[in-house]
Amino acid sequence: MTTVFPLPSPTLPEFTTLLLKGPYHASAPIHLCLTHLANRPGTRAILLSPSRDNFITALRDLNDDWLNECGGYGAVSQVLSRVDVFYPSTPHHASLALSMLRVSQPETAPSQLEIASPCLLLLHEFSSYFLDQENSHL
Repeated sequence: MTTVFPLPSPTLPEFTTLLLKGPYHASAPIHLCLTHLANRPGTRAILLSPSRDNFITALRDLNDDWLNECGGYGAVSQVLSRVDVFYPSTPHHASLALSMLRVSQPETAPSQLEIASPCLLLLHEFSSYFLDQENSHL
């Protein structure tokens, strides 16, 4: 029952790979992580976004009523605690972060990011890495 909106709302079909293109509300990545992890105990999500400032500003400007009302509930906070957010500032940093991801195994080196399987890897606004620097809002 994964969705990009607060529940109850239309859900996305089961997926192994998903591309969301076009304009969507600023809290969509959070709702996607929340709803994807809600029925998958013990799993984690990783959210990569190129700009912390832009992400936070967009969330603040949207002022999502559901997040304001329910974001502090224990059940919601527990699911959110299983979301790791990273802000690789350049394409090189993003490439490095992605290359370090491995499915958790006992012999994995501690320098690699370990994630439990199945998980959600969300690349938020990654197209901004390919914009001209003068047109980019990084």
